[in-house]
Amino acid sequence: MNLLVILFALGADKLFPGIQGARRYGWLTDFGNWLRENLPNVRLGAGYVLLAIGIPAFAVGLAYWLLDHTHMLLGFAFSVAVLLYCLGPKNLDDQIQAYLKAREAGETERAHQAATEILHEDIPVTHFEISRAVIESILLQANERLFGTLLWFMLLGPLGALLYRLAAVLKSETRTERTTSDFARAARRLYAILNWPAARLVALGYAVIGSFVDALTEWRHAAAEWREDWEEFNAKLLVASGLGALQIENGVALESDMEIHQIKTAQALVWRSLVVWLVIIALLTLAGWSGFR
Repeated sequence: MNLLVILFALGADKLFPGIQGARRYGWLTDFGNWLRENLPNVRLGAGYVLLAIGIPAFAVGLAYWLLDHTHMLLGFAFSVAVLLYCLGPKNLDDQIQAYLKAREAGETERAHQAATEILHEDIPVTHFEISRAVIESILLQANERLFGTLLWFMLLGPLGALLYRLAAVLKSETRTERTTSDFARAARRLYAILNWPAARLVALGYAVIGSFVDALTEWRHAAAEWREDWEEFNAKLLVASGLGALQIENGVALESDMEIHQIKTAQALVWRSLVVWLVIIALLTLAGWSGFR
């Protein structure tokens, strides 16, 4: 049933973009602040993070268990709703298309705005720098917005999908806090731990679908620079393997007449990776049914 849930959620996310507006996570920040104000005896940092994410995730897991045991269709509908809420929060493919259309139309201001939505940060000055940053962000954001959520949904159902999404949200929201903040460090550490298996599976997928030798070479180079920061290393691994798979040399300028093509190639790499994931999930589903029978 997980495959059907994923297909329904991905289809709804693409066909009904208005759904993306319902993905609001401000309540998580409010809940985390409430915990810190009202539970002063909880271990600083990790305790608040685990409670802020664990309580709603456990509630969703319990609700799914009750609904699924009441009627299978209720559990199915609830799973689709939770997974749909945990994707994104914006559809990466739509944002890439918006950027490409603006670039191809020569609308610089609109292209900069579209790039900002993909990068979530100040954009570089030149088109080359923007294009390279967009490509790297595609490789990273595909993992955080899509593959990480799907992996944890497959492992733990709706509970796992929400656990991963809330960890990603909390990680992003605590970036503005002091690096010495125990709460911020705990949030980033939890996300890095949850992202560890997803990042490696996605990086391996990039390698298999693209240039395998180049991707593994860049993977080894990234591994040689590991410095115990799991979040940073996960990001480096995804970017390095993705650029290797695309045969884009790290640190070398993109050719001006190839920028748009390379962005489209990065987008295609993500799409092919998703297809491979869905095929593997389908095979695992069929194997499970066969074993059950």
